[in-house]
Amino acid sequence: MFGGKAMEEFKNNFNEENETYEDIDKKQLPENEDYTWYDDEYKAAMSGTVSEKNALSIYRPKVKRNRFKNPVFAAVVSSIVTTAICFGMFAAISSGIAASKSQDPSSSLSIITGNENEIKTVANKKTGEAMSVSDVYDAVSPSVVSIICTSKGKGLSGTSATSSGSGVILTKDGYIVTNNHVIEGATIITVKTIAGQSLDAQIVGADARTDLAVLKVECDKELPYADLGDSAALRVGDMALAIGNPLQEELVSTLTVGYISAINRTMIIDERQMTMLQTDAAINPGNSGGALINIYGQVIGITTAKSTGYDIEGLGFAIPVNEAIPVIESIIEHGYVTGRPLVGITGIDVTESIAAANDLPVGVYVDSVIPGGSADEGGIKAGDVIVKFDGKKIENVDQINAIRDEHKVGDRIEVTVSRNGKNMKCTIVLQEEKPSTEPQAESQQTVPETSQCGSQQYNFPSDFFSFFGW
Repeated sequence: MFGGKAMEEFKNNFNEENETYEDIDKKQLPENEDYTWYDDEYKAAMSGTVSEKNALSIYRPKVKRNRFKNPVFAAVVSSIVTTAICFGMFAAISSGIAASKSQDPSSSLSIITGNENEIKTVANKKTGEAMSVSDVYDAVSPSVVSIICTSKGKGLSGTSATSSGSGVILTKDGYIVTNNHVIEGATIITVKTIAGQSLDAQIVGADARTDLAVLKVECDKELPYADLGDSAALRVGDMALAIGNPLQEELVSTLTVGYISAINRTMIIDERQMTMLQTDAAINPGNSGGALINIYGQVIGITTAKSTGYDIEGLGFAIPVNEAIPVIESIIEHGYVTGRPLVGITGIDVTESIAAANDLPVGVYVDSVIPGGSADEGGIKAGDVIVKFDGKKIENVDQINAIRDEHKVGDRIEVTVSRNGKNMKCTIVLQEEKPSTEPQAESQQTVPETSQCGSQQYNFPSDFFSFFGW
């Protein structure tokens, strides 16, 4: 048994100043001090001698630990705080840059209104929130019009033919862009709006190389016009919406929806190389000249072509609006695209097989020379074969066009031609290409099976690729 003097001493040690045993844990202990408790004889002596109800609980008092003195814990907290601060600063800087860009007036494109050289800003880069498809249609469809063209037939009968396409109103005072092939050869052009207006249109100018044309209508009210976007900002997979008037007036203001399938797609259309946007939005006959639109309600392209065939589907093409704007502005201001150099000939590719059959060198056969043009004044004659242009070997017309486009009006170019079996050099000065005052020739011309120059006669296949004027 445990009692007597030992018990009195035990009680005195644990119950001084009327403290309870639980109060021991609440004492204010000195900080930064370790405490160690040791087993003593009381534990062994009291084991099994006191009932569980009356037993005393003897334990080590809890000492609060300072976690920030643990180097691992401190390092983790420091890393988290530093990372949060860095991300916050990056987000603030990025939002500031984005805001400054959206407010930068130099990021906008423009169209000349034609009124006292006033520039109207109608094209901005991506701004505002993306719109629903229905909202895009409501915003843009009033600016997309039907273009009805009437052309008189040749001969005594004078039978008229009617064709149609689409166009996009660019300014409130009535400038409209469409495709050149829509209005080519037309004698009467009528523009019809979604609001039911029927307006007579005049051709301001047309550019066969880019397949663009600008019309002008007069109206006693301001016309709704389209906002132009930034085709350079497009990515494959962006949504694209097409609004046009397929099948003449039967399906006016039709909307089709798809995606941008490819950008900067090089295509050969009507024997001309063009850079196009590709989309799977349905493009049908009559859509030509209509609008290809982004989800911000901005026109990003002028629809122009579709690949056709029983096994081809979803291949539509549009002229990027960034390439169209300089052409449109030049036509509005000058009536044609200024600053383009012109060689002044029509030519035919002389392939290896044609060269072997006619004892000619490979190159470009000069079929005709424009009187007073660059080639004419430089001494080039019909029947010559161009073998070098600007010091580079030539095999086809496209190579000459590419070299020409690297130069500007007034540049001098050395041309080597083969004439009657002998090579000779000519120097031409590039003139500016201007609209012809003569009626436009057909885009497809039949090349004669024989072509003569002096005493020489050359045989070309009847289905030979038609010559290209440039």
